[in-house]
Amino acid sequence: MIRSVLIFTTLFITLLPGIIVAEEITTEAEIASQDSAANLVVVRVYGDPITENQVLNMISELAKQENYTLEQSKQRNSLLFDRAVENLVTVSLMRAQMREMNIALSDTDIDAQFNQAAQRFPSPEAFQKALADQGLTVSGLRDSIRENLMMQKVVDEMSKNAAPITEADIEKFYNDNPNQFALPERARMAHILFKIPMDALAAQKEEIRKRLEGIRVDIEAEIISFSDAAAKYSQDESTALNGGDMGFVTRTNIPKPFVDMLFNTKPGTVSPALESQSGYHIIKALEIRPAEQVSLQDAKSSLLPMLEENAKQSARQKYIEELKGKATIEYFMTMEEFDKRH
Repeated sequence: MIRSVLIFTTLFITLLPGIIVAEEITTEAEIASQDSAANLVVVRVYGDPITENQVLNMISELAKQENYTLEQSKQRNSLLFDRAVENLVTVSLMRAQMREMNIALSDTDIDAQFNQAAQRFPSPEAFQKALADQGLTVSGLRDSIRENLMMQKVVDEMSKNAAPITEADIEKFYNDNPNQFALPERARMAHILFKIPMDALAAQKEEIRKRLEGIRVDIEAEIISFSDAAAKYSQDESTALNGGDMGFVTRTNIPKPFVDMLFNTKPGTVSPALESQSGYHIIKALEIRPAEQVSLQDAKSSLLPMLEENAKQSARQKYIEELKGKATIEYFMTMEEFDKRH
Protein backbone atom coordinates (compact mmCIF):
# COMPACT_ATOMS: atom_id res chain seq x y z
CA MET A 1 0.00 0.00 0.00
CA ILE A 2 1.23 3.50 -0.83
CA ARG A 3 0.76 6.41 1.53
CA SER A 4 1.50 9.85 0.16
CA VAL A 5 3.94 10.89 2.83
CA LEU A 6 4.94 7.67 4.57
CA ILE A 7 6.08 5.60 1.62
CA PHE A 8 9.64 6.93 1.73
CA THR A 9 9.98 7.98 5.35
CA THR A 10 12.18 5.09 6.46
CA LEU A 11 15.35 7.12 6.05
CA PHE A 12 14.18 9.66 8.63
CA ILE A 13 13.85 7.06 11.35
CA THR A 14 17.66 7.15 11.63
CA LEU A 15 17.74 10.92 12.01
CA LEU A 16 16.72 11.04 15.64
CA PRO A 17 14.86 8.45 17.73
CA GLY A 18 11.12 8.85 17.14
CA ILE A 19 11.31 11.33 14.26
CA ILE A 20 8.59 10.72 11.67
CA VAL A 21 7.98 12.75 8.56
CA ALA A 22 4.24 12.37 8.23
CA GLU A 23 2.86 15.77 7.31
CA GLU A 24 2.82 17.94 4.24
CA ILE A 25 3.57 21.62 4.67
CA THR A 26 0.49 23.67 5.56
CA THR A 27 0.39 27.07 3.89
CA GLU A 28 -1.35 30.24 5.05
CA ALA A 29 -3.73 29.94 2.10
CA GLU A 30 -4.72 26.43 3.13
CA ILE A 31 -5.34 27.57 6.70
CA ALA A 32 -7.46 30.44 5.45
CA SER A 33 -9.58 28.04 3.39
CA GLN A 34 -10.24 25.89 6.46
CA ASP A 35 -12.37 26.59 9.50
CA SER A 36 -9.72 28.51 11.43
CA ALA A 37 -11.54 28.03 14.73
CA ALA A 38 -11.36 24.25 14.25
CA ASN A 39 -7.72 24.15 13.17
CA LEU A 40 -5.70 26.71 15.11
CA VAL A 41 -1.98 27.23 14.66
CA VAL A 42 -0.08 25.51 17.49
CA VAL A 43 3.42 26.70 16.65
CA ARG A 44 5.25 28.61 13.93
CA VAL A 45 8.80 27.93 12.79
CA TYR A 46 10.27 30.86 10.87
CA GLY A 47 6.65 31.87 10.35
CA ASP A 48 5.62 28.51 8.84
CA PRO A 49 2.50 27.26 10.65
CA ILE A 50 2.05 23.90 12.35
CA THR A 51 -1.66 23.36 12.95
CA GLU A 52 -3.82 21.32 15.29
CA ASN A 53 -4.67 18.88 12.50
CA GLN A 54 -0.99 18.27 11.87
CA VAL A 55 -0.40 17.65 15.56
CA LEU A 56 -3.36 15.25 15.72
CA ASN A 57 -2.08 13.33 12.70
CA MET A 58 1.40 13.14 14.22
CA ILE A 59 -0.05 11.90 17.50
CA SER A 60 -1.80 9.14 15.54
CA GLU A 61 1.48 8.12 13.93
CA LEU A 62 3.39 8.16 17.22
CA ALA A 63 0.65 6.16 18.94
CA LYS A 64 1.24 3.32 16.46
CA GLN A 65 4.71 2.90 17.97
CA GLU A 66 3.35 2.52 21.50
CA ASN A 67 1.76 -0.42 23.27
CA TYR A 68 -0.83 1.59 25.14
CA THR A 69 -3.51 0.17 27.38
CA LEU A 70 -7.11 1.13 26.65
CA GLU A 71 -6.97 3.80 29.36
CA GLN A 72 -3.69 5.21 28.02
CA SER A 73 -5.13 5.29 24.49
CA LYS A 74 -7.91 7.54 25.75
CA GLN A 75 -5.24 9.93 27.04
CA ARG A 76 -2.92 9.74 24.06
CA ASN A 77 -3.35 13.42 23.12
CA SER A 78 -1.95 14.60 26.44
CA LEU A 79 0.65 11.82 26.57
CA LEU A 80 2.01 12.48 23.06
CA PHE A 81 1.37 16.20 22.50
CA ASP A 82 4.89 17.35 23.42
CA ARG A 83 6.56 14.64 21.32
CA ALA A 84 4.30 15.37 18.36
CA VAL A 85 5.04 19.11 18.46
CA GLU A 86 8.77 18.47 18.92
CA ASN A 87 8.71 16.11 15.96
CA LEU A 88 6.94 18.58 13.71
CA VAL A 89 9.23 21.43 14.77
CA THR A 90 12.27 19.29 13.95
CA VAL A 91 10.92 18.43 10.51
CA SER A 92 10.10 22.09 9.86
CA LEU A 93 13.66 23.06 10.82
CA MET A 94 14.99 20.43 8.45
CA ARG A 95 12.87 21.82 5.64
CA ALA A 96 14.18 25.31 6.35
CA GLN A 97 17.74 23.98 6.30
CA MET A 98 16.98 22.15 3.08
CA ARG A 99 15.93 25.43 1.45
CA GLU A 100 19.03 27.20 2.77
CA MET A 101 21.32 24.53 1.37
CA ASN A 102 19.72 25.04 -2.07
CA ILE A 103 20.01 21.33 -2.88
CA ALA A 104 19.82 20.35 -6.54
CA LEU A 105 18.55 16.95 -7.68
CA SER A 106 18.46 15.46 -11.14
CA ASP A 107 15.44 13.75 -12.69
CA THR A 108 17.55 10.58 -12.75
CA ASP A 109 17.62 10.58 -8.94
CA ILE A 110 13.84 10.93 -8.79
CA ASP A 111 13.29 8.30 -11.48
CA ALA A 112 15.35 5.70 -9.64
CA GLN A 113 13.29 6.03 -6.45
CA PHE A 114 10.01 6.22 -8.35
CA ASN A 115 10.79 3.05 -10.29
CA GLN A 116 11.77 1.29 -7.07
CA ALA A 117 8.34 2.14 -5.62
CA ALA A 118 6.54 0.98 -8.76
CA GLN A 119 8.39 -2.34 -8.78
CA ARG A 120 6.84 -3.26 -5.44
CA PHE A 121 3.60 -3.92 -7.29
CA PRO A 122 2.79 -6.83 -9.62
CA SER A 123 1.80 -4.59 -12.54
CA PRO A 124 1.66 -0.92 -13.61
CA GLU A 125 -2.12 -1.08 -13.22
CA ALA A 126 -1.79 -2.25 -9.60
CA PHE A 127 0.62 0.61 -8.94
CA GLN A 128 -1.75 3.18 -10.44
CA LYS A 129 -4.65 1.76 -8.42
CA ALA A 130 -2.64 2.02 -5.20
CA LEU A 131 -1.85 5.64 -6.00
CA ALA A 132 -5.51 6.39 -6.70
CA ASP A 133 -6.66 4.61 -3.53
CA GLN A 134 -4.45 6.92 -1.50
CA GLY A 135 -5.56 10.03 -3.35
CA LEU A 136 -2.07 10.48 -4.77
CA THR A 137 -0.98 11.35 -8.29
CA VAL A 138 2.23 10.41 -10.04
CA SER A 139 3.41 14.01 -9.81
CA GLY A 140 2.51 14.10 -6.11
CA LEU A 141 4.55 10.98 -5.44
CA ARG A 142 7.48 12.39 -7.38
CA ASP A 143 7.30 15.57 -5.28
CA SER A 144 7.38 13.47 -2.10
CA ILE A 145 10.38 11.55 -3.42
CA ARG A 146 12.16 14.81 -4.26
CA GLU A 147 11.66 16.17 -0.75
CA ASN A 148 12.77 12.91 0.86
CA LEU A 149 15.97 12.84 -1.17
CA MET A 150 16.69 16.47 -0.30
CA MET A 151 15.99 15.70 3.35
CA GLN A 152 18.53 12.88 3.13
CA LYS A 153 21.10 15.45 2.02
CA VAL A 154 20.32 17.41 5.18
CA VAL A 155 20.70 14.24 7.27
CA ASP A 156 24.07 13.59 5.64
CA GLU A 157 25.15 17.14 6.45
CA MET A 158 24.08 16.66 10.07
CA SER A 159 26.18 13.49 10.33
CA LYS A 160 29.41 14.96 8.96
CA ASN A 161 30.80 15.93 12.36
CA ALA A 162 30.20 12.55 14.00
CA ALA A 163 33.16 11.57 16.16
CA PRO A 164 35.24 8.75 14.65
CA ILE A 165 35.10 5.47 16.55
CA THR A 166 38.44 4.23 17.90
CA GLU A 167 39.61 0.85 19.14
CA ALA A 168 39.49 2.33 22.65
CA ASP A 169 35.81 3.25 22.18
CA ILE A 170 34.98 -0.31 21.12
CA GLU A 171 36.91 -1.85 24.00
CA LYS A 172 35.30 0.50 26.54
CA PHE A 173 31.77 -0.34 25.38
CA TYR A 174 32.61 -4.04 25.46
CA ASN A 175 34.00 -3.86 29.00
CA ASP A 176 31.18 -1.63 30.27
CA ASN A 177 28.41 -3.92 28.95
CA PRO A 178 29.41 -7.54 29.65
CA ASN A 179 25.81 -8.78 29.77
CA GLN A 180 25.32 -7.86 26.12
CA PHE A 181 28.03 -10.34 25.11
CA ALA A 182 27.02 -13.30 27.27
CA LEU A 183 25.86 -16.36 25.34
CA PRO A 184 23.74 -18.93 27.24
CA GLU A 185 24.19 -22.68 26.99
CA ARG A 186 22.98 -23.79 23.55
CA ALA A 187 22.13 -27.06 21.84
CA ARG A 188 22.05 -27.70 18.12
CA MET A 189 18.93 -29.79 17.62
CA ALA A 190 17.39 -31.92 14.87
CA HIS A 191 13.87 -33.31 14.92
CA ILE A 192 11.35 -35.42 13.06
CA LEU A 193 7.78 -34.18 13.36
CA PHE A 194 4.47 -35.96 12.94
CA LYS A 195 1.61 -33.48 13.14
CA ILE A 196 -1.53 -34.24 15.13
CA PRO A 197 -4.85 -33.19 13.51
CA MET A 198 -6.86 -30.73 15.59
CA ASP A 199 -9.79 -33.17 15.85
CA ALA A 200 -7.67 -36.28 16.51
CA LEU A 201 -9.05 -38.73 19.05
CA ALA A 202 -6.87 -40.35 21.70
CA ALA A 203 -6.57 -43.55 19.67
CA GLN A 204 -5.46 -41.62 16.59
CA LYS A 205 -2.85 -39.74 18.60
CA GLU A 206 -1.52 -42.99 19.98
CA GLU A 207 -1.27 -44.44 16.46
CA ILE A 208 0.76 -41.40 15.34
CA ARG A 209 3.04 -41.72 18.36
CA LYS A 210 3.62 -45.44 17.68
CA ARG A 211 4.53 -44.77 14.05
CA LEU A 212 7.11 -42.24 15.16
CA GLU A 213 8.45 -44.66 17.78
CA GLY A 214 8.85 -47.23 15.02
CA ILE A 215 11.06 -44.81 13.09
CA ARG A 216 13.13 -44.19 16.24
CA VAL A 217 13.68 -47.95 16.60
CA ASP A 218 14.88 -48.14 12.99
CA ILE A 219 17.28 -45.24 13.58
CA GLU A 220 18.76 -46.86 16.69
CA ALA A 221 19.08 -50.15 14.80
CA GLU A 222 20.96 -48.22 12.09
CA ILE A 223 18.45 -49.31 9.45
CA ILE A 224 18.17 -45.65 8.50
CA SER A 225 20.05 -42.54 9.62
CA PHE A 226 18.31 -39.77 11.53
CA SER A 227 19.02 -37.35 8.69
CA ASP A 228 17.57 -39.67 6.03
CA ALA A 229 14.54 -40.43 8.21
CA ALA A 230 13.88 -36.71 8.65
CA ALA A 231 14.05 -36.16 4.91
CA LYS A 232 11.74 -39.13 4.26
CA TYR A 233 9.17 -38.86 7.05
CA SER A 234 9.23 -35.49 8.84
CA GLN A 235 6.20 -33.27 8.29
CA ASP A 236 8.20 -30.14 9.10
CA GLU A 237 8.85 -28.98 5.55
CA SER A 238 11.20 -26.20 6.67
CA THR A 239 13.76 -28.64 8.15
CA ALA A 240 13.07 -32.05 6.61
CA LEU A 241 15.39 -31.69 3.62
CA ASN A 242 18.14 -30.46 5.93
CA GLY A 243 18.05 -33.62 8.01
CA GLY A 244 15.68 -32.07 10.53
CA ASP A 245 18.38 -29.59 11.64
CA MET A 246 16.76 -26.71 13.56
CA GLY A 247 20.01 -24.94 14.42
CA PHE A 248 20.89 -23.83 17.94
CA VAL A 249 18.28 -23.45 20.68
CA THR A 250 18.48 -22.41 24.34
CA ARG A 251 16.72 -23.66 27.44
CA THR A 252 14.24 -20.78 27.28
CA ASN A 253 12.89 -21.13 23.74
CA ILE A 254 11.86 -24.79 23.58
CA PRO A 255 9.32 -26.89 25.58
CA LYS A 256 10.57 -28.29 28.91
CA PRO A 257 10.55 -31.97 27.78
CA PHE A 258 12.90 -30.92 24.99
CA VAL A 259 15.14 -29.12 27.47
CA ASP A 260 15.46 -32.20 29.67
CA MET A 261 16.27 -34.37 26.67
CA LEU A 262 18.73 -32.04 24.93
CA PHE A 263 20.72 -30.71 27.82
CA ASN A 264 20.77 -33.73 30.13
CA THR A 265 21.92 -36.39 27.65
CA LYS A 266 25.02 -36.64 25.52
CA PRO A 267 24.98 -35.52 21.87
CA GLY A 268 23.79 -38.17 19.45
CA THR A 269 21.07 -39.55 21.70
CA VAL A 270 17.67 -39.90 20.02
CA SER A 271 14.66 -39.15 22.22
CA PRO A 272 11.42 -41.11 22.53
CA ALA A 273 8.38 -39.41 21.00
CA LEU A 274 7.75 -36.07 22.72
CA GLU A 275 4.53 -34.10 22.41
CA SER A 276 4.28 -30.35 21.74
CA GLN A 277 1.60 -28.04 20.35
CA SER A 278 2.87 -28.89 16.87
CA GLY A 279 2.58 -32.67 17.24
CA TYR A 280 4.89 -35.54 18.17
CA HIS A 281 8.66 -35.22 17.75
CA ILE A 282 11.70 -37.34 18.11
CA ILE A 283 14.70 -35.12 18.65
CA LYS A 284 18.45 -35.46 18.58
CA ALA A 285 21.11 -33.23 20.10
CA LEU A 286 23.76 -32.69 17.45
CA GLU A 287 26.02 -30.45 19.53
CA ILE A 288 26.07 -28.80 22.96
CA ARG A 289 27.85 -25.51 23.55
CA PRO A 290 28.38 -24.26 27.11
CA ALA A 291 27.57 -20.73 28.22
CA GLU A 292 30.34 -18.37 27.16
CA GLN A 293 31.29 -14.76 26.62
CA VAL A 294 31.66 -13.43 23.07
CA SER A 295 35.26 -12.31 22.67
CA LEU A 296 36.10 -8.69 22.00
CA GLN A 297 37.54 -9.68 18.64
CA ASP A 298 34.31 -11.43 17.59
CA ALA A 299 32.18 -8.55 18.89
CA LYS A 300 34.00 -5.86 16.92
CA SER A 301 32.24 -6.55 13.62
CA SER A 302 28.85 -5.69 15.14
CA LEU A 303 30.05 -3.07 17.62
CA LEU A 304 31.75 -0.81 15.10
CA PRO A 305 28.65 -0.04 12.94
CA MET A 306 26.49 0.30 16.06
CA LEU A 307 28.85 2.80 17.71
CA GLU A 308 29.28 4.68 14.44
CA GLU A 309 25.50 5.04 14.17
CA ASN A 310 25.31 6.20 17.80
CA ALA A 311 27.93 8.84 17.02
CA LYS A 312 25.92 10.00 14.01
CA GLN A 313 22.79 10.20 16.15
CA SER A 314 24.64 12.38 18.65
CA ALA A 315 25.90 14.63 15.86
CA ARG A 316 22.39 14.97 14.43
CA GLN A 317 20.94 15.77 17.85
CA LYS A 318 23.55 18.48 18.38
CA TYR A 319 22.89 19.88 14.90
CA ILE A 320 19.13 20.05 15.57
CA GLU A 321 19.70 21.77 18.91
CA GLU A 322 21.89 24.35 17.17
CA LEU A 323 19.18 24.94 14.55
CA LYS A 324 16.62 25.43 17.33
CA GLY A 325 18.89 27.90 19.07
CA LYS A 326 19.05 30.07 15.96
CA ALA A 327 15.47 29.63 14.80
CA THR A 328 12.43 31.81 15.40
CA ILE A 329 9.95 29.42 17.02
CA GLU A 330 6.66 30.77 18.39
CA TYR A 331 4.35 28.59 20.49
CA PHE A 332 0.63 29.46 20.64
CA MET A 333 -0.92 26.50 22.45
CA THR A 334 -0.06 24.46 25.53
CA MET A 335 -0.75 20.79 26.02
CA GLU A 336 -3.53 21.64 28.47
CA GLU A 337 -5.21 23.94 25.95
CA PHE A 338 -4.86 21.36 23.20
CA ASP A 339 -6.26 18.62 25.42
CA LYS A 340 -9.33 20.67 26.26
CA ARG A 341 -10.06 21.18 22.56
CA HIS A 342 -9.59 17.51 21.64
